Amino acid sequence: MNDDDLLELVLEKLRWLKLPGMAGILEATTGVAADENLSPLQVMDRLADEEIASRKRRSVERRIKLAAFPEINTIDGFDFAYSPARKRVKSRYLALHDLGFLERGINPLFIGSPGTGKTYLARALAYRACLANKRVVFVSAPKMLNELTGADLHGTLDKVLRKYVRAELLVVDDFALLEMDPTQAKLAFQVISERYAHRRSTSITTNRAFKDWPRVFPDALNAQVIAERLTERCERFLINGKSYRPMANKS
Repeated sequence: MNDDDLLELVLEKLRWLKLPGMAGILEATTGVAADENLSPLQVMDRLADEEIASRKRRSVERRIKLAAFPEINTIDGFDFAYSPARKRVKSRYLALHDLGFLERGINPLFIGSPGTGKTYLARALAYRACLANKRVVFVSAPKMLNELTGADLHGTLDKVLRKYVRAELLVVDDFALLEMDPTQAKLAFQVISERYAHRRSTSITTNRAFKDWPRVFPDALNAQVIAERLTERCERFLINGKSYRPMANKS
């Protein structure tokens, strides 16, 4: 068997073993092995390193896909200088990007007027967590509640709840924006309470101050308990002032 045939055979074996990282650089690595005087162990070391890197890349790609971002936002695209409210939160917000808050079960809460950047900041933080290979779910409150309500009706609630409860970071956009019926309120309480019990970080964006939540929940006590569980361990970012959207739309 000549070298070309042997190369194809080894490539076939690597693909069968599900080692695409190794397969991707096998030819190049064996090609430079003699020129660089690499030992067999050094060749294997390079192949193994590439396989590890390849698996990490694929894992991060899966995390981003499963997070279900409507669009990707990164922190370098956020204009902190646009308003005093943005400037005030900058240093505390950027400190979250080391992701130490996840281990402590801290809840990043983004509260304020529409168009001030709450969703962008929450999404950029969630994307950063995905890049660190964390299990993330990003969802609007209406979508989450509709999915949970449908699962409750069809007997699959436990499965859907697991998705929201097990995530290392759950981001709920537009929380407490629309009025909830008793079933939705109960399900929202269940998600927040279970995550609270497991000390898992939950991030929300909301246009409503906590004192206004009883207008949304059918039971004021339900609203109070959810607010208390979110705020007991939290980083609260109040972002008010002028909306960024008119400027963004002009550009």
